[in-house]
Amino acid sequence: MRAATWLVMCVMLLLPPAAAWGQEHQHAPSTGASPPNDPDPMAAMERMEPTDQWMTMAHGYAFLTFNRQGGPSGGQEFQSENHIMTMSMRRWWSGKLSLLGTFTLEPATIPLEGYPELFQRGETYKGKLLVDRQHPHDLVVQLAARWDRPLSERVDLGLYLALEGEPAVGPTAYTHRLSASYNPLTPLGHHNQDSTHLSADVVTISLGVPKVVFESSVFHGREPDDKRWNLDQGTIDSYAGRVTVRPGGGFAFQVSAARREDPEELEEGSQTRQTASAEYIRTLNEGFIAATLIVGRNLLEEGPEWGNGLEATWKFRRKNVLFGRVESVDRDLIELVTKQQRPPGVDPERTTVQAATAGYARDVKLGIFREGVDTHLGGSLTFYRHASALDDVYGDHPVSVEAFLKVGFAGHVHR
Repeated sequence: MRAATWLVMCVMLLLPPAAAWGQEHQHAPSTGASPPNDPDPMAAMERMEPTDQWMTMAHGYAFLTFNRQGGPSGGQEFQSENHIMTMSMRRWWSGKLSLLGTFTLEPATIPLEGYPELFQRGETYKGKLLVDRQHPHDLVVQLAARWDRPLSERVDLGLYLALEGEPAVGPTAYTHRLSASYNPLTPLGHHNQDSTHLSADVVTISLGVPKVVFESSVFHGREPDDKRWNLDQGTIDSYAGRVTVRPGGGFAFQVSAARREDPEELEEGSQTRQTASAEYIRTLNEGFIAATLIVGRNLLEEGPEWGNGLEATWKFRRKNVLFGRVESVDRDLIELVTKQQRPPGVDPERTTVQAATAGYARDVKLGIFREGVDTHLGGSLTFYRHASALDDVYGDHPVSVEAFLKVGFAGHVHR
């Protein structure tokens, strides 16, 4: 796993410098591109106006992380969380056609049974529920096409088709969320909030009016299996809906829900997921502030399972980044003790776990990377609060430590 992690860094060394991408773009006609200082590369890519030529944009990052989870249930790993997002777009049929791809090498840079993360829960490996471990994402996270066309000065129509992609439920996925952009670990509430960002056979129709977007999706509801290098296709059997309000001032609010058919490999039955979130982004002269509040729950037979969180990132004086996250999530006491799925017929025993993470990163220039590649060195600490019944399993006050190098790039070019 360490060899594959270092391979990711070598790939970053070979990337074309972001400055070169920008120079090519300057020779193309301007069409009202996003502000050059936009701190959110994904949002900037989506706001670009199309031309009669194809324009390709890319944004990527890789964490090279030493991860040590404390206490008797902890462990340590040298791992890489990484994604690359691409978008090719042009004007087509009086609208904008976008070809979207999101990919990751995590199946090679994270153990297939997942990296250690205390109190994490979700998905399986070799037929066993992953407890205290975070699974890698599939190689193909998104493979999609989107077409947007104005119907009038105040109404826009959108159609999104994806072999792998994101239905209309949940907040911005944490892998793309600016408020989570310097935290190398997955939120504990991921499987109550935004785990559907990797779903198969997605069809979404959206209707946008000033400051409000209405979306409706159908998709295949089963979560990805442990074969991370392939595509997980299936019958379209689930549906979702979302309303997003952007009143201005950097705020975005969403409420959404989804009915997922048999999402879990080890749990029979369908699930309803409900989420609400508030996101805030403000650009500063030498950085940005981003914060997100998320409330999510899965409606299960034994009652709602909550996963709530608040996270923020503050970049200041160009080189400094402070970030943090606090969470409160529901877990099954039996699963935390036995590290496996609660057996059928055994009554659930719900417990609540809280976690708080604080971290710092600094922009550093490393000569081994090409010009235009951003590099940050950082670290974080995570503290936990849990029921005393778990003291023997997790310790009284476990503390987890992460030290990381984050490498990132962004750019665009006309063809």
